[in-house]
Order: sequence, then structure tokens, then C-alpha cells
Amino acid sequence: MEFMQRLAALIPRPRLHLIRFHGVLTPNAKLRSKVVPTPAQQTTTGEGDCQHAHRTPVRMTWARLLKRVFDIDI
Repeated sequence: MEFMQRLAALIPRPRLHLIRFHGVLTPNAKLRSKVVPTPAQQTTTGEGDCQHAHRTPVRMTWARLLKRVFDIDI
């Protein structure tokens, strides 16, 4: 029973953030912009916009997921 109590003490509470940032990596740090890389800027051209509009969806369909996981052809 003592072992179970020790194990239960190690389990974090629900909805508790397990990752905490300190120093320069905090969201409101003044020097954060100098340390964290900025995302790449996308250039917009007339021809490139129409190609992105007809791009395939990122998520897989349920049929493809079932085929991939269980080898079931739907």
C-alpha cells in the first residue's frame, strides 16, 4: 500500500502544464525575439496563389487511416 501511495504522488494533477519556461524563453521576455527564430515569410505571387488553393488536404480520410492501420480496404 505504501508503494501505491508513492506511485500516486508522482502522477501530475489533471490540466497541469508540465513544461515551464524561464528566463529568455518566457512569452513576455524582452530578449525573446533575439533568441527564438522568426517563421519564414511567404512571398505571394499571382501564379503561386492558384496552386495553393487546390492543394490536397493535410489530414487523412477515415478510409485511408483504416487501410493504413488495420489493412482493411474500405
